[in-house]
Amino acid sequence: MTSGKQPGDRQPTEENISQHAVTSRWRCYEMETKYGWTLLRIEPTSDKTLKWNCVFLGETEFPNYMEDSQ
Repeated sequence: MTSGKQPGDRQPTEENISQHAVTSRWRCYEMETKYGWTLLRIEPTSDKTLKWNCVFLGETEFPNYMEDSQ
């Protein structure tokens, strides 16, 4: 997870974040590394299966591998 504020850094607004639910916390870090997204925080959910919510900076979208194969 990225840390350390730099001068001029602005606090992300709710419109400037994306969220993805996962079963395990480590998956948030895996998404950050795999897709180059900036992980802001990990929040617990009340869901029994998707127990964690990964909160990323900006718009995040998974690649569409089906389009790439055509």
